[in-house]
Amino acid sequence: PLFCKNRLTNLPKNAALRALDQKYIFRLEAIFLLPVNCGSHADYQNFVVENLRKYYPDPNALTRSTWDIIERFWHLDLSDTNVLLADKYSKFGPAPRIPSCMQRSYLLSIDFKVSSITEWAAQLKMNPLFAILSGFRVGDTPGVGTFYDFMKRLWDSDDPHMSPHIHPLKTKVKKPDAKGEKAPSVEKITVAELLPQLEKTSFSLDDQPYASLFKIYQKEFLDVSVKKGLIHKDNLALAGDGTPVATSHRERKKRICKCKENGIFDCSCDRYFSQPDCDIGWDSSRDCFYHGYDLY
Repeated sequence: PLFCKNRLTNLPKNAALRALDQKYIFRLEAIFLLPVNCGSHADYQNFVVENLRKYYPDPNALTRSTWDIIERFWHLDLSDTNVLLADKYSKFGPAPRIPSCMQRSYLLSIDFKVSSITEWAAQLKMNPLFAILSGFRVGDTPGVGTFYDFMKRLWDSDDPHMSPHIHPLKTKVKKPDAKGEKAPSVEKITVAELLPQLEKTSFSLDDQPYASLFKIYQKEFLDVSVKKGLIHKDNLALAGDGTPVATSHRERKKRICKCKENGIFDCSCDRYFSQPDCDIGWDSSRDCFYHGYDLY
């Protein structure tokens, strides 16, 4: 009926055909429209104002510290995340959660000191304020799996790790003599030797698995800070410092050789590590050994 040149004279049939036409048009729109909603920051601000007036008509019901967070996120424009991650979503199927809202919600969990994603997903369902500030309608908030799915889209690699699972045993770190001191380095190359080597090598950000995450950081935080005069590119002093994030009390590894069956229990063969990017070290601030990630 969509290709008929002449309409039928029967009015009930014509009405049915028009309804059928509209049905197919809506289906075509649903197929070809990109499901990512690239809403502007102004849309988010209007959403927050409308819902805060609805659910919190008395401003004094919220503490001063909460209003500080509201003000900070009111000015935090994350709309570029929708554009930068647009190609990470399929053009078919149901519309996903808006990427900028997922990012904003995770940042809110840090500000409100909720370290568990499971706990935060539950808080979004119970606390209207958390949902509103994230950009979600009250009663329609993402679950735990949606947050993990969003984080996977920030990682530009099919492999969740940067290092191979199979590699040699790590050198054991020795405990320092005095409390609060750094442990002796086990690295085979010093920073002074490493820097000249790096200056002679080329580096492509697009080849790194964290490229999308860094581009979001640069676009929405670094460039904005430079534009507002908080960072002066021509007058910079850079320094690096690390903090360990423990994941377990001991290394998670297993043998892949047959040395143990042959009576050799202290072999130095390669092992299979379930967390290959983790390292073992000494945390001088907490005065203990740790197994986990070294973050900078």
